Formats: sequence, structure tokens, C-alpha cells
Amino acid sequence: MEMTDPKPAGMAGHDQAGALRPRVILVEDDGDLRESIEEYLKLTGFTTIGVGTALEFFQALATMDIDVAVIDVGLPDQEGFEIASLLRRRREIGVVMLTARGASEDRIKGFQSGADLYFVKPVDCRELAAALLNLVGRLPRRTAAASESPASGRVAAVESPAADAWVLDHVDWLLRDPRGRTVQVTSSEMRLLDAMLLEPGATVSRGALLVALGYREDESGNRSLDVLVSRLRRKIEITMGGKAPIQTVHNRGYLFSAPVLEIGGPDKAVDRTRPQ
Repeated sequence: MEMTDPKPAGMAGHDQAGALRPRVILVEDDGDLRESIEEYLKLTGFTTIGVGTALEFFQALATMDIDVAVIDVGLPDQEGFEIASLLRRRREIGVVMLTARGASEDRIKGFQSGADLYFVKPVDCRELAAALLNLVGRLPRRTAAASESPASGRVAAVESPAADAWVLDHVDWLLRDPRGRTVQVTSSEMRLLDAMLLEPGATVSRGALLVALGYREDESGNRSLDVLVSRLRRKIEITMGGKAPIQTVHNRGYLFSAPVLEIGGPDKAVDRTRPQ
């Protein structure tokens, strides 16, 4: 990995001009490499956090907004290509693969999984930072940020949801149906919903849900997952008087079958003290 003195000039950030720093999460199990890249990106104007596993990534994703995920392929608990595939439908998040696998087949697999960019180690940090900045500037979220209210720090206007859309509110820990009826969700239920909504309308595998929830990938973990899904379904159906849009796909996983609008920004911390 080549590193030179970083030059903050030209980088977005909450600097004296009040610009918004690009938010990057680095998923890399090599601790030394992770710390080096994380430090460089921070010095060049990015808000950056580093994690070492897929589980830590999904836990972080449930608590904060990010612009770009930089993902190693060879993670200890889940292949990076699978994470990229889960993020594919969230077009407001850029995906960058960072891996030692440089063969054409691996690159193709990365792009087919949903990667916007593909870097082979060792990486030149200057090139990575420039590519990230360019990618962030093209993300839909950055377009929306142009209408942000300076007084509140939150987006002043957002696109109206479809008439049949549900709303997942990360600020008040609520799931709201199209008729405006709400149900309070717990920390575990929020993580479950977040994981299912990474790919709206598509089946999310049991394995991916187990990782996102921090459950063991064994009979006990699968039983806990089924109990959690059953509990959330029942809560929705009792409160709202209709069938919950959480479907079981036999031998594969679960999907949330209704359109969803997610609200809640990075300035609002998720309360992890709520009951599990």
C-alpha cells in the first residue's frame, strides 16, 4: 500500500465552510491495513470507521448512515461479494471492493455483485481517496443533501412515499403502515428489518440475517431467528389488524414484500438500550 502526505484541500467535510464530510465504512479483517487506510482517509477529509467482520459491518449499518462501503472479499464470517449483493438495491450507498483477488473472473464477480469500483491490494491510498470522493459526488444522497436545511441539519424536503409504502422510523423506533398505524420495534427487530430492507422485495438468506443479528449459524441461532420473525409478525398483525408483509421463502430466508421508506439521519443516534 502506497501512502504519501495527505492533502485535505478539495475534500468535503464539516470544515470551516460547513461542508458535509463523506462517510465511509471500511470492512477489512487485516487490522494493520485497516488502521492505515482509515487514518489516511480521515486525514484527507472523510468520516471513516473501520470494522473487521461482516457482523460488525451490519451492526454499524443499523446505527448510522454511510455514503460508501469499502469491503474486503475474504472476511472471516461472510464473503465480501455477498455483502455487496445485499447492498446492491440501496443505490444511495456506494460499494467498493478491496481485495487481493485480481483475476478477471473475480473482478467480474465483484461488479456483478454490485460493486461500483474494484481495487486490488496493495492499494495506493491517494488513488483510493480520489476514487471515493468522485463516487460520493455521484450518489443520490448527495443530490438530496443540496436541499438540506442549515438550521436543522436535516433534509428539508424528501420525495413523497408511494401510497402503499410502509415507513421505518429509526429516530422514534417505529414501523408505520400505509394507513398511519404504528408499532414500536425493539433493537433486535430493527436490526432484522434493516437487514431485510438492504434488498427490498428480494429474499434475504437465513445466513445473512443470522450474521446481521449476531446469532450463531446453528440450530439454536436459526430457532432464535424464527422466534424473532414470528414475534414481529404477530406484533404487526395484532396492532394493525392485517397480514404482516414479512414472507417466509422455504429453505431460503425471508423477505419484506411491501415498499418501504426509511427515515432517520446520522445525526440521530439509535438507542441500543431498548429491550431486546
